[in-house]
Amino acid sequence: MHIKSLMLPPGLLYEEKRLQALRRYGILDTPPESEYDDIVQLAARLCDVPIALVSLVDRDRQWFKANVGLPGVSETERCISFCTFAIEQEHVFVVEDATQDVRFASNPLVTQAPFIRFYAGAPIQTEEGFNLGTLCVIDREPRVLTDAQRQSLLALKRQVELHLRMRLQVRQTQARNRQLLESFSDAVFLLDETGQVLEANPVAGRLLGLGLPQLIGTSFTSLAPESEREALDGALQALPVRGSVRLENQGLKSARGERVSLALSACLQEVGTSRRLLVVGQDLTEKRRLEQQSIQNDRLASVGALAAGIAHEINNPTAYVLSNLSYLERWRDELERTLAATPGFPAQVADMLVEAKEVISESLDGCRRIRDIVRDMRFFSHAPDESLAPVDINASLDFVLRMAQTELKRTARLEKDYDLALPPVLSSESRLSQVFLNLVINALQAMPSGGPRQHTLRVRTVREGEWVRVDVTDTGHGIPPEVLPRIFDPFFTTKPAGSGTGLGLSISHSLIQKLGGQMSVSSEPGVGTTFTLLLPQGERVLAPRPALAS
Repeated sequence: MHIKSLMLPPGLLYEEKRLQALRRYGILDTPPESEYDDIVQLAARLCDVPIALVSLVDRDRQWFKANVGLPGVSETERCISFCTFAIEQEHVFVVEDATQDVRFASNPLVTQAPFIRFYAGAPIQTEEGFNLGTLCVIDREPRVLTDAQRQSLLALKRQVELHLRMRLQVRQTQARNRQLLESFSDAVFLLDETGQVLEANPVAGRLLGLGLPQLIGTSFTSLAPESEREALDGALQALPVRGSVRLENQGLKSARGERVSLALSACLQEVGTSRRLLVVGQDLTEKRRLEQQSIQNDRLASVGALAAGIAHEINNPTAYVLSNLSYLERWRDELERTLAATPGFPAQVADMLVEAKEVISESLDGCRRIRDIVRDMRFFSHAPDESLAPVDINASLDFVLRMAQTELKRTARLEKDYDLALPPVLSSESRLSQVFLNLVINALQAMPSGGPRQHTLRVRTVREGEWVRVDVTDTGHGIPPEVLPRIFDPFFTTKPAGSGTGLGLSISHSLIQKLGGQMSVSSEPGVGTTFTLLLPQGERVLAPRPALAS
């Protein structure tokens, strides 16, 4: 069986392309515009007729963009229109007396109102050659179109074509702007000539903590702190002359009143007869955070390289000492059994053997501690692995708690509440350990006085649906409510100057998000703080995350 492809006849194919071209302009059924109204009034006056139209021929109708002489009429059926014939011509289509033309003599537009007798239509053409409609003049009396009138009609229809091209350029520019707004990773603002915000992308809204309806119509300079408005306004005023400007460290105010540092680039856009100001802002706060994170990663890499060398140097002699101590312990036990079976075994020797047992046991414990530290250093020295793999959360937390053991012992009691059936988490073990260590250290620093008798560090793991939850709770001084919303902001810290960069929690929050998880905090001043993590278990799934308090 042969299947023939469906193909339109050449005439119908052209008509479909013509209609597509007409719709690209987005002009059908739009309100009147003075530019087109002025043209039809001038056409009627130059051709000395009572009626003139800018008529656009749609699939089943002709619609009038501009109309003089036919009040209250916006369109007619295409099947009776004169313009249907006119758009098939390359030049001005003229009917001197419709009652004498067999094509139109019985046309209802001729036999009834508006009683057309004379018609002249100049086809309105696109740059691709499609005739969209006509600029036409109409009279209720027969007449002849003079050469001068013909030339005037052609000149005016070229003005209509120019306005349509400008309209298309405006639509294309708006489409590019919308695409730019949606796709840009930086904040983007589109302003009118007076500096009012016409459009803004979602990044701009998130950066300033404002909804897009709040930004639209706002003076852009009013978004800057008062002390920085003059410089911003001067830069915008210079745009029409310079074409583009750049401000390296311009501040804008967020909804919370904070200064957001941006590198602003602005350029002038010609959109038809109007001008637009395109402003792009790169978030310098985020850039600084990434730079600081890179510096921190470099430092960690350097520390890691040093740790790897130290671990290697310590590991071998430690292994020898552990082996010899284990041998010495077995030898002492065997000596004690032998002497115990010997008559007259001196009590003083028995006491010495007991003391030796304690010394050897303490030495073994110390060497095993050194061995554990070396093992942890070797783990810490590994380059961060960005690949995701199943991670035992309980084991990872134990590793971090061992690293913080010295500080922990003198600060707080440790309470662990592990879900022993906890499934593995799909994550990066080194990144998670970095986050856990930061949370534990922060918790210990929040409990500076009182010691283990007064303070407790609680670490809890539990499964919640398809997610694993980790809670790190301290009994420290807590976080004030006014500070809590900013706790994950880069460079924000409540520690004294010089004792913290304000990046630890910001980086941890970012890492958890990149790993597909969620991080939140709850706190009560004077009672304590809990940081909560939700992490995807096993293979990454699209299950909804349980709601977290923030």
